[in-house]
Amino acid sequence: MTASGRLAETARRHWQTLEPEIVRHFGLLWHEPELPNLEHRAMAHLSGWAEREGLQVERAPAGIATAFIAKKRTGAGPRIAILAEYDALPGLDNDAVPYRKPGRKRAGHACGHNQIGPANTAAAIAAARAIEELGLAGEIILIGTPAEEIVWGKIALLEAGAFDGLDAILVSHGDYQNGAISRPCQSVINGELVVEGESGHGGSASKVNALEGVELALQAITGLRQGEHSDVRLNHVMRQGGHIPNVAPAEARLWIIVRHQEQPRALAAYRAFVATARGVVEANGLGFREQFIAGTRGYLPNDTIAEVLQRALETVGAPRHSNADVAYMEELSRAIRPGETMRLDRGLRLHREGSDPYGQDDGEASWRVPLGRVNWAVPEQVPFHHWGMTALTGSPASHAGPLMASAALAMTAVELIAAPQTLAAAKAERMLRSGGIEPGPVLLGARRTMREEAEAFWDGTWVEI
Repeated sequence: MTASGRLAETARRHWQTLEPEIVRHFGLLWHEPELPNLEHRAMAHLSGWAEREGLQVERAPAGIATAFIAKKRTGAGPRIAILAEYDALPGLDNDAVPYRKPGRKRAGHACGHNQIGPANTAAAIAAARAIEELGLAGEIILIGTPAEEIVWGKIALLEAGAFDGLDAILVSHGDYQNGAISRPCQSVINGELVVEGESGHGGSASKVNALEGVELALQAITGLRQGEHSDVRLNHVMRQGGHIPNVAPAEARLWIIVRHQEQPRALAAYRAFVATARGVVEANGLGFREQFIAGTRGYLPNDTIAEVLQRALETVGAPRHSNADVAYMEELSRAIRPGETMRLDRGLRLHREGSDPYGQDDGEASWRVPLGRVNWAVPEQVPFHHWGMTALTGSPASHAGPLMASAALAMTAVELIAAPQTLAAAKAERMLRSGGIEPGPVLLGARRTMREEAEAFWDGTWVEI
């Protein structure tokens, strides 16, 4: 057996003993979906698991209540981080059945973070065990990162220094293809616009109320988006707009998200939208304030790390779905897209071409530390951020993909610990792709709210002073 083969075999052997616990934690997190920065149970489950396995655990680093950092150090050497996500999405609860059947939960795991958290935690545990057995000097760091869905958690941890001194970062996620990823995605900028008016009886109110102010602001922003900012994607939701029609609301809130592959372009558009909204609102005699949430760059590709991940994936093999798994996914696909034949990637390849339409806060980390990502495929008929994904991630039919990714991450972490020359090449590639320019301060808001009053954020009553 080659030296590389021995590393992989050792990591995979340790990982295999963890598979039952991974699956158990898939279910624990799915049954207890929690909103961003409120993931207290998920954090406790995953950090407790890591601690029982002998990793040194720090909970609530930088005052972020639902974050944690778990470490295993075997000597001076490379420092490899694996990131765990575990937040859920509001309004997307569904039973684990292949049709629409909402329950009574506040949120649902419609992006598969109930699988990312346990899969990546197990990868870190297996890698930590393996480097100790192999006598390799280095450190495995598991970083529990809350609030990915609002691109806040990793940005806050970056600002606090949690990523300082790392040599590489490994992550995973569901998608529509299997394989290692080395291509960009979208930058994301998001914040909430608050309009302040005066409450009064709807029959006698003579001035524009706060809700009408938000409606005017949205019309103006939409016009701007269709004109000079037509190259960006704009999403919005009205968070507060009153309680009863015959009471003019004193406050209304508009949450906007702007996406573009280039962060400077997304940020410029976001600032233009805010300025336009402010002008319209204040011209109507209403108060206005912006409450910035966070912003992230898209992925900076890194072929060096991706190629190591792809080799590990090819050793593990593509996800092996049972007949029952396929039948479940086919029924779910028909429920979402009637008349379509299920399309599911069953192969493995390294994805370098094109770009992806989503954005994630580990994109910001990739501009500072070489980052590699593994994807596993779900049926193309099942949209992310949809009740169907909640139904899928609660079913055993979805397990094969994240299990594949978990094993590959463990094997890659061990190989990188043993290959400082590969890490040097990855760092050189990062500098080349970034043009040698360090990214500078992160874009972060809501620092106090997210640490001290996360529930107020989700109630739509937060005020960041």
